[in-house]
Amino acid sequence: MITDTEPERRLRALVDNLPALCAYWDRDLRNVVANGPYLRWFGVTPEQMVGMHIRDVLGEAVYAKNLPYITGVLAGREQLFERTLIDSDGVTHHTQASYVPDVVDGTVAGFFVLVTDVTPRVEAERALAEAQRLAELGSWQLDRRTRAVTWSAEMYQIAGVDAGTFEPGVDNYLSLVEPDDRDRLLQTFRAAAEGGIGYDIEYRLRRPDGDVRDIQGRGNPITDGAGTVIGLRGTVQDVTTARRAARELARMNQELAEANQLQADIIGMLGHDLRQPLTSLLCYLDELAIGWEDTPDSVKRVDLRRADAAARRVAALIEDVLVMASIDAGSLPCRPAPTRLADVLAETVEHAADGVPVGIDVDPAVQALVDPFHLRQILANLIGNAVKYGRPPIGVVAATRGTVVKVDVYDHGEGVPDDFVPRLFDRFTRATTGIASRKPGTGFGLYIVRQLALANHGTLSYRPHQPHGACFTLSLPAADTRPHAEDRPPHR
Repeated sequence: MITDTEPERRLRALVDNLPALCAYWDRDLRNVVANGPYLRWFGVTPEQMVGMHIRDVLGEAVYAKNLPYITGVLAGREQLFERTLIDSDGVTHHTQASYVPDVVDGTVAGFFVLVTDVTPRVEAERALAEAQRLAELGSWQLDRRTRAVTWSAEMYQIAGVDAGTFEPGVDNYLSLVEPDDRDRLLQTFRAAAEGGIGYDIEYRLRRPDGDVRDIQGRGNPITDGAGTVIGLRGTVQDVTTARRAARELARMNQELAEANQLQADIIGMLGHDLRQPLTSLLCYLDELAIGWEDTPDSVKRVDLRRADAAARRVAALIEDVLVMASIDAGSLPCRPAPTRLADVLAETVEHAADGVPVGIDVDPAVQALVDPFHLRQILANLIGNAVKYGRPPIGVVAATRGTVVKVDVYDHGEGVPDDFVPRLFDRFTRATTGIASRKPGTGFGLYIVRQLALANHGTLSYRPHQPHGACFTLSLPAADTRPHAEDRPPHR
């Protein structure tokens, strides 16, 4: 049989076993009733709690923070807020408090309090936020019916916008996307929203400060029981660092591959092109050493000239390899100075022409602003090529044209095959037809010449010589930029 006090007992048992703090406070902020968890939280007995002012229970600091909500509930408005509280054991908890007004005959007689411990949820949210921060991964959700969009904290960080002022709508987000990627992303959104298609897409986002970020976006539709798409949820990950690292790794791998190929090419070239002059040099010197006393002077002179030519060939090859290594390392020294073309040409022709007559047409006053050592290398290569691959007459014409000195080196040979011209200045390339295919060579002479010209703020170009032959034009800054009335155009 149930007594009159049984319902009250059962109600008290129910309230005391709720996983929340429950209490009722009258309009004077005096406690009327509180459940067991409420009493245990604040460390008071039921007898102490009844009639106690809420300020004395909460303490001055928490009371002051809660006072706006207390004022609001006494005005008849339900209040919901979160608060950090310390229980009687000194343990900190994250709570969610609900104040519900008790309205009697239109007057607020007091209010009900429900406080829930949400520490696990808050800690999980913080752990998720930290994980998102570390992964540079933000999450978002779109309600398709209201167009409302919610963002995680990391989304604002990725976008570089202020959470307090930026409205995370679809249009506002799309305005941050790079124009070239915007339509593609919009179409992806529409396909997901209208067709229920998940997506995985990369695009670029430009922050308000101008910083462009690489983004990996993923999304899935949210459907109701009938399968209708009612929203979208997804993630946005800033993969800029990873993409930059991948590009840098690819660049380094490419450079390594090029360096390995260069090393292989150089070793192959040295094994082929250096062996012959070295062998010749050693043979001539060996002959001279063995038969010096019995060899006529005229033969000695011939052998010495041949040994000298072989030694110069070896020196030139080594110099070219060293220059090429400096070019690849980006450490090619360049010391431009006013240099007279006539002086350098006279010296270069004597060593590079190998006894073949070379006509020189240059005003002694013509000066270029160029590294003299580089100029000798350039002219020696061009003249040597004309002698090796062309036919006489061979000539050099140099003249000042305004602020530029132009030097033409020409011959009357076969010229460069038309199909090889686009690759003429590439490294380790040689024509497979014509006279060049029948002559020994390294395939990087013209590459080095052009790089030396560029290092001196000049250019090197090729054109067929008329009526036949080859003509290479070297352009360099003029040391004297005053116009010369007697200037004449380069040889054609």
